[in-house]
Amino acid sequence: MFPFTRTAIILPLIATLTACATLTPNESEKAPYYEASFDDKNRAPASFAPPVVSQDGNATLDPLYLRTQADYYFAMGEAYSLEGNTAKAVESFKMTLIYDQESPAVHMRLAAEYLKQGLISESLTQAEEAVSKDPKNVDAYLLLGGLYSSLKMYPKAMDQYTKVMKLQPENTEAPLYIGALYSEQKQYDKAVKYFESLVKNADYATPYLAHYYIGRVRMDQPEAKYQKAAEDSFKKALSLKPDFADAVLSLGALYTKQKKEDKAIAMYREFQKENNPSPRVAEILAQTYIERGDYEKAYEQLEVVENDSDEPLNVRMKMALILIEQKRYDLASQKLEEVLKEAPESDKVRFYLAAVYEETNQHEKAVKEYVKIPVTSTYYGESVVHAAYLLKGMGRLSEALEVAAKGLKERQDQPQVFAMYASLLDEKNDYKGAAKILEQGLVKFPENAQLRFYYGTINDRMGNKDVVVSEMKKVLEIDPNHVQGMNYLAFTWAEMGIYLPDAEKLARRALELEPKDGYVLDTLGWILYKQNKYTESIKFLEAAHKYQSTVSIIAEHLGDAYYKQAMVDKAKKMYRKAVDLETDKKKVEEIRSKIFAIEKQELSTPRLPASVETPIAGQGQ
Repeated sequence: MFPFTRTAIILPLIATLTACATLTPNESEKAPYYEASFDDKNRAPASFAPPVVSQDGNATLDPLYLRTQADYYFAMGEAYSLEGNTAKAVESFKMTLIYDQESPAVHMRLAAEYLKQGLISESLTQAEEAVSKDPKNVDAYLLLGGLYSSLKMYPKAMDQYTKVMKLQPENTEAPLYIGALYSEQKQYDKAVKYFESLVKNADYATPYLAHYYIGRVRMDQPEAKYQKAAEDSFKKALSLKPDFADAVLSLGALYTKQKKEDKAIAMYREFQKENNPSPRVAEILAQTYIERGDYEKAYEQLEVVENDSDEPLNVRMKMALILIEQKRYDLASQKLEEVLKEAPESDKVRFYLAAVYEETNQHEKAVKEYVKIPVTSTYYGESVVHAAYLLKGMGRLSEALEVAAKGLKERQDQPQVFAMYASLLDEKNDYKGAAKILEQGLVKFPENAQLRFYYGTINDRMGNKDVVVSEMKKVLEIDPNHVQGMNYLAFTWAEMGIYLPDAEKLARRALELEPKDGYVLDTLGWILYKQNKYTESIKFLEAAHKYQSTVSIIAEHLGDAYYKQAMVDKAKKMYRKAVDLETDKKKVEEIRSKIFAIEKQELSTPRLPASVETPIAGQGQ
């Protein structure tokens, strides 16, 4: 077998190769150059040439030279392999074969490197070559058997393991692999027979593994007796090796399969308590707790996983999401900031960090992160919407419009960006511009209920009631449970004084879906008012005012209903509140005129029943 290292030979060789001649300081002392095509006199010094020996009149290279070259390339291959540079390792091992064509060890190393690259066929060829050059090489047979097994060439794989058993009857690896082969082919009893032979073998150093494999085999058999045998085997494995995580995970999976999840969880927790906590067990526990909504316990387990994970960033992201769910935003932002430092290209992490900043009213920071989300990201549309919304709330409408316009230019496959841009134009009272943007959006997304809803509301601003009614009907065709659409259509009919019974049915349906929505309650109350059902309307309007106490129109409607029931003081109180809440100057004057009309009546005439009083301006039946 070819040696893995020959330090005593390699080091002098490297020293020889690096101790090359230096240039002569005097140019005249340099060796003259001759054109090799006429007369090759530029030969290397004889000391650098491979030594040649003569055997029976045939000139051959010195065996010592061949050996040192082979050792050198083999060592280089080993070094490259350790660095993870499989391509260079393969190249070096191939060079080794040039100088030592009979070494099975080199073919074994090539097989291993090809396997790392996923080149099974090439690996198989090298393993077969190793076996052909050394028919007694047990390691080569084991490797070849594994390769055949991975290709599901079971008879060939079995043949290799059988040869190992003949060469080394005491070998404990071959029975293990034979058992695995039988298990793979669902020949469960034969598989168990080989694993049991290992349990009985006094030389077998890890009997707990044999019990574990028996458990795995029996676990695949649905009959109750085999399920019990699987449980017993896993427990036996754990009695021999209490910290064996694979056994406890398999036993837990068995309990879960039997609908005994609580038993599995209790066992996992006991295992973590009694041994050094296993990251794999912690991962299962964490996922179970997350599914159950027990985030505190899930977080504890993720801390175990974090310290020993191949993908710590994913684990930290889960931890951050749990902290967000628990509303522990300061800790969540710290965790996300840590992750973002290690993975600055992660748009998902950046989006959630921005969302946490937004939730904690750090709007400047939130906007800064939202606008960094790349155009290619699935989070881009939402990021544009959030950034624009926050900028608008900060009184920077122009910047918000720029963000939305850029977002719409970059990506027109995001309906929410059309909606946001239109809402910002609406904020500027540019109703025609908003309508145009929404029309463009509806060309691309004709079945988007929310875009169509916004389009209807913009047409309401422009006084196009027929369009409002038409669009809201389309909204409800697309989404029959669209509460905003129901409410808007019902209110529009009420304002137009038409289809009041239909409007009432629609409002009541909306209220079933959203019983605590102040706007829906107001719409139903106002429809009842329009139908002269004042007592009933007050009930709904008072409930609406309770949920939306800062909305001027709701306070005004309640004032109107109070007045109709001759509750003049209550009416005046609501009108005054409506004035304080209203921002539209024209509307403020309209409400004040109602207060003035009441006060004028109070001064000029004794109070009469509401049914015979002169209607207040602006209060049509």
